[in-house]
Amino acid sequence: MSALLEAKNIAYSVPERGSSVFGSRKKTVLQDVSLHVAERETLGIVGSSGSGKSTLSRILTGLIRPEKGKILFQGQDLRDANRQVRKDIRPSIQMIFQDPQGALDPRQTVRQIVKEPLHQMALSNDEKERRVLEALADVALPQDAADRYPRMFSGGQRQRIAIARALVTRPSVIVADEAVSALDVSTQAVVLNLLLDLQKRHGLSYIFVSHDLAVIRHISHRVAVLDEGKIVETGPTLSVMDHPQHAATQDLIDASL
Repeated sequence: MSALLEAKNIAYSVPERGSSVFGSRKKTVLQDVSLHVAERETLGIVGSSGSGKSTLSRILTGLIRPEKGKILFQGQDLRDANRQVRKDIRPSIQMIFQDPQGALDPRQTVRQIVKEPLHQMALSNDEKERRVLEALADVALPQDAADRYPRMFSGGQRQRIAIARALVTRPSVIVADEAVSALDVSTQAVVLNLLLDLQKRHGLSYIFVSHDLAVIRHISHRVAVLDEGKIVETGPTLSVMDHPQHAATQDLIDASL
């Protein structure tokens, strides 16, 4: 399958603790990371805490600019000549964050939250409103939810709001960074099944970042294992999980038992 979203030779580092922003001492977060996701595919990214998963997810969506390498969407560079995310590509790549409560502005109504990504798109107010209501329906929230505030919803419902916000631009790729880790087990299952249903209905591709191998096994077609900023193993999910080839993969499996 051809790549829809591709990372090529991504590198990123941050100043070491105790070093100034302009100091010479840096800690490598990602080193020569390359991966891709195809249409209608889910790529799982797993790794221990500090492996670089969250940084990579933000680079994939354009929230962080890599020091080296590039992100391609349908073969085109995500960034323009000024290294800014291209406005024509931005709506096609959306993100769901780990903590639904922290990711939703408590001062805004659900309508304002879900509509926010549409402000940079050339759409009429009527079209924006229609998309908001469609996105809420997609995640099984009633229309009257639009006039309520995040505090009025459960954790699972708040994550549905975050999913609706990601859906509203009609993206091709959604990057989910630990999107169910803040939920209890039963709610996790409901949200994961919702994501699988949305993938079938809308032809979505997912990059699903998680430390939970059970979640990755349930939702991913392929998996990439990230260890100390490097991809150390990749392949079909069941093959990698059942027959790990790298010590870091085996360590993750052992820790999950």
